[in-house]
Amino acid sequence: DTLVDADYAQNGTNWQWVAGTGVDSNMFVRIMAPLSQSEKFDAAAYIRTYVPELAGLDEPYIHDPAGHGCRVEGYPEPLIAHREGRERALAAYKAMKGE
Repeated sequence: DTLVDADYAQNGTNWQWVAGTGVDSNMFVRIMAPLSQSEKFDAAAYIRTYVPELAGLDEPYIHDPAGHGCRVEGYPEPLIAHREGRERALAAYKAMKGE
């Protein structure tokens, strides 16, 4: 449940690197696509365990209920479409780099 060899600086930056949210020396911008990650790497086991509002849905609805026109009580609608958020993030990164 806890890290027994905690190094706060290293652990924090490593978690950011693993999540693709940290500032590192990569030559590319890594923006993960949550839907494709869910469909490729989770046979809905994680969702069924940790998202009880979606646990009763069948595939492919369980991965993207809103994308299939499903409204699930107690489960929020997406705040922003992933593609739009990705484009906005890339534009912000380019602006910060002066491109």
